[in-house]
Amino acid sequence: MMRMAFLSLHSSPVGKAGSKDTGGMSTYLRGLSGALGEMGHEVDLFTRVTGPDEAEVKTLSPGVRLVSVDDGAGPLSKNELYPHLPAMVDAIKKFCRTENISFDLIFSNYWLSGCVGRELSKSWQVPHLVMFHTLGRAKNEACREESEPGLRLAEEEKLACSSDQIIVAAPLEKERIINYYSLRKDNVKVIPCGVDRQLFHPLSRPAAKEETGLTGNKVILAIGRIEPVKGYELLIRAAVLLPAEDKVKVVIVGGDVKSEIQVAHLKELAADLGISNRIIFSGLVEHQKLPLYYNAADVTVIPSYYESFGLVALESLACGTPLVAGSTGIFPELLKPYTKKTAELLTKKKSPGILLENRISSAWAEAIRICYIHHSTPLDPSVINDILATYNWRTAALSFIRLIQELHTK
Repeated sequence: MMRMAFLSLHSSPVGKAGSKDTGGMSTYLRGLSGALGEMGHEVDLFTRVTGPDEAEVKTLSPGVRLVSVDDGAGPLSKNELYPHLPAMVDAIKKFCRTENISFDLIFSNYWLSGCVGRELSKSWQVPHLVMFHTLGRAKNEACREESEPGLRLAEEEKLACSSDQIIVAAPLEKERIINYYSLRKDNVKVIPCGVDRQLFHPLSRPAAKEETGLTGNKVILAIGRIEPVKGYELLIRAAVLLPAEDKVKVVIVGGDVKSEIQVAHLKELAADLGISNRIIFSGLVEHQKLPLYYNAADVTVIPSYYESFGLVALESLACGTPLVAGSTGIFPELLKPYTKKTAELLTKKKSPGILLENRISSAWAEAIRICYIHHSTPLDPSVINDILATYNWRTAALSFIRLIQELHTK
C-alpha cells in the first residue's frame, strides 16, 4: 500500500463547488482520494490555511486527511499566490518533518500546485504527477474574453515537459497537451472521472420541481463557475428563441461574490433581450443538494467554450437528465455515438442528449427544445447504466495505482 501527497493549494478540496476558484477539481480530488482510501492507501490532501479557525489536519474519510498548511501569507486570491509558493514548499516540508512522514508520490492539481510539487519532488526524490484541470493556453484560445497570464502559460509548459506523468480526464485534453508541448503519447495518461451514483440518481421530477420552486416550468439547467469561458451568453441568446408558451426557466447554479461582475453582465444581456423573467441565478448550492436541481431540470445545457472534462455531464446523466453540450471535454465520448438518431432515440428516452459542433444560438435553441419536449420523465435506466458503467471512482483509482506501479518499475 502507498502513501500519497495530493496538492490542491489554490482551492480547498472541501470548498464550495461553483465558487470562483472551486469547481470540478474539488469533486475530483474527493472522489479519487476516497476511492484510494477505501482500497487501503493513504492520501494527504494538502491545501492552504484560509481562515484562523481551520484545523491543520482533518480526517475526511478512511485513509484520507485534509492537511491545511500555513505559509504565513494570510488569505490570498489565486492570482496572488505565485510569489508565496516557496513558503508553501517550506511549510509542507516542515509539516512532514514534524509528523515524520514520507510519500511514495506527489500528485499536483493545477499549475500553482505543480510548481510546489516540482520542488518537493526534487527534494524527496519521488515521482511527480500533474493534472492541470484547465490549461491557460486553451482558455485563451477558446474564449477571447479570457486572459490567462503569460506566467501561467510558461509554467504549464515547464511542468508538462518536466513532470514524470501528466494525467488528463478526457481524450481531447490528451490530444491538446501532446500537440501544445510536443510530448510522447505515453507521457500523458487518460484517467476519466467518476460520479457518485449513491448521491446522483433519478428522483421524482414533479417533487424535485416543487422543492426547488420550479413547478409548472420547463427547466433548463446550467451548473458551474460564472466566468467567460463557460459561455452562458450563448445559453441566454438561445433562451430568447424558445416559445413563450413553453414556460421556460433557465436556472444557472454557481457563482459567489467574486462572480458579481460577470453575473451583472449576464443579467444585463437578459434584460436587453427582454427575458429577465426567464433567467434565475441561484448562486452557490451545496453539493448534496445538486441532485434536486438535476432532477428538476428537463435538460442540462453546457455551453462552455472549453472544458477539460465536464463532471456536470456525468452528474446530470446519473440523475436521468439529458444534455445539450458542445464538442469539448468528455462530451463527444458521451454523446457522439447517438447523434445520428438523436430525435428518434430521445422520444424513447434512449439518447443521453445532443452534441453541437457550432455556437449558433438558433441551433442550440432547437436542440434544447427537442430535449425538453421529449423528456417529461428521466432517461431509461439501462441507458444511464450503459453510459456511466466506466465512470466511477473505483475504476479511476485502479487506473491511478496501475500508473504509479508502472512509474516505479521504470
